[in-house]
Amino acid sequence: MLNVMRKHAGSWMIKVILFAIVIVFVFWGVGSFRSREASRVATVNDEIITAVDYRRAYNNLIDQYRQRFGSSLNDGMIEMLQIKNQALSQLVDRTLILQEAKKLGLRVSDAEVAESIMNTAVFQNNGSFDNRRYRSILEQVRLTPEEFEAEQKNVLLGEKLTRIIMGAAKVSEAEARLWHDWQNTSVNVDYVLFEPAGQSVTTPSAEEIAAYFETVKENYTTDPMVNVRYVVFDPQAYQNQVVVADEEITEYYDANLAQFKTEKTVEARHVLIKLDPDADEAADLEAKTRAEAISKMAAAGQDFAELAKTYSEGPTKDSGGYLGKFQQNQMVKPFADRAFSMAAGETSEPVKTQFGWHVIKVESVEEASTKTREQSRQQIVGTLTENKARNLAYDQAEKFYEGCFEKDDLVKNAKTYGLPVMETGWFNRQGPETLGEDKGVFANAAFTLKVDEISDIQDIGGRFYLIQPTQSIDAAIPALETVKARVAEDLTRKMQAEKAEKEAEAMAADLRAGKSFEESAGSRGAAVKQSGLFTRSAAIPDIGSDPKFSEAAFQLASVGAASDAPIQGSAGFYLLRLAQRKAPAADTFESEKDGITNMLRQQKQRTLIQDWVDARKAESQITIEEAYLE
Repeated sequence: MLNVMRKHAGSWMIKVILFAIVIVFVFWGVGSFRSREASRVATVNDEIITAVDYRRAYNNLIDQYRQRFGSSLNDGMIEMLQIKNQALSQLVDRTLILQEAKKLGLRVSDAEVAESIMNTAVFQNNGSFDNRRYRSILEQVRLTPEEFEAEQKNVLLGEKLTRIIMGAAKVSEAEARLWHDWQNTSVNVDYVLFEPAGQSVTTPSAEEIAAYFETVKENYTTDPMVNVRYVVFDPQAYQNQVVVADEEITEYYDANLAQFKTEKTVEARHVLIKLDPDADEAADLEAKTRAEAISKMAAAGQDFAELAKTYSEGPTKDSGGYLGKFQQNQMVKPFADRAFSMAAGETSEPVKTQFGWHVIKVESVEEASTKTREQSRQQIVGTLTENKARNLAYDQAEKFYEGCFEKDDLVKNAKTYGLPVMETGWFNRQGPETLGEDKGVFANAAFTLKVDEISDIQDIGGRFYLIQPTQSIDAAIPALETVKARVAEDLTRKMQAEKAEKEAEAMAADLRAGKSFEESAGSRGAAVKQSGLFTRSAAIPDIGSDPKFSEAAFQLASVGAASDAPIQGSAGFYLLRLAQRKAPAADTFESEKDGITNMLRQQKQRTLIQDWVDARKAESQITIEEAYLE
């Protein structure tokens, strides 16, 4: 199958893009075609999910969250995010989708698989499928083309079914408008803040500190630590070994000619007279007539930028209609066709698009051009040198790794290769500071290893590492004496928060009893402030982002209504009173309608998929091995 993709296989070693292969299959979980004899994690309708599947899905998720949170991802966050449950849930969902797709008779052809793989960016070189890259990448993750293509067929099969399910998601204009109005309504509230930091409390005693520590001691758990030694293969160190022949320059230039082409560009301004796509003939004629008048004024010598500032109804009005430089495919067709047929300094007659009628002024034209091979030589030599140096560095790292069998081999091989063995010193999951911005990725790799275990080749920051932990310290709850100052500070803050909450609750009781907002606040020496108008998603003036404050404000039913209980916001405890509610401007919906519709459709699609999966789970026989239950 797919023999065309295997013909003339090569041996490029481009480790840098292996992570992308993982991300492509983060949901579908490459590895399900591996031996079913591996230890079982779960069974879905008699189909086994193996520990190999599970480990791969789990590691994929760890990598994704590491990309998102960086070095701040620690054991506590991993537990809070329930990544183990996420990995297992993904695999169960995947299995159910594939089972249902096969039951419905959905099929994926070899041609579809081939097209999908050839269009995958990580297998391309300058926009074209590179079979050598394809084969070498698969070799790095220990997959054969047959295995990978079988799994890709499963991916495409699952996608076919999900598209069918999501196709039922429809969004009406009324739904979009309702969401628009809900999201863009603004409120203005009076508020009183009881701030914990301003509360006076007694200094906690040693007994109180000890008792408090016993209730929350898990919060002071120390981070796990590891001490690591490593060797690094830096491609820059191999650049002086690279020779680039003229034939290679010619071959690269011919194969990547598009890189050296510059498309024609036009620099222009325009005046837009807006017109609704459903406008009648009279409205269309009126808009066109206005545009014609502007075109005549420009032709008579009036300053086009000033005309745009005066008459344009488009978003570039304030900048004199300036659009900058653009290529033909960056504008809607009628506009682009006319602009690219004009000479510099020329002004067009009115041109109609779906946005309305345009008058275009072309300010400059840069014709398409192509650099010669000689003009491109330096760029090509730089690219080929970089690629070859990476290959040399990786090949050397691979030879080094192949000789690592025992715990002392990293040091022995380093002496043989004349490489320094670096040591990090102790570090936590945030990583060693000596690695700079690469410290989080380095730590992620190090914490997956046991003491004395040598990692496989790690591509970190464009360099290739072999990592070996030499010592580790597990996370632990410290003795009170070592964190007593922190515990005392935390207990004091807790006492202050409790006092602030008590004050706020007393004011809420006053309000429920009929006392006025100002009277109750004044009796406690608290100031009544006003927020100013804000929407649900906007920052609150003088407060900033505070979701609980915002949610409570929008729940107030009518002007004059006040909170019946304190709201715990980011700065303390609030009591609110609605001063004003303002509906959004009627003319803002049209400009936002398409974006809102797409967003609501995507939400419905996600809900449909989840509801469908939940229904299949309810009717399926799913067994999770006890060791994987949380």
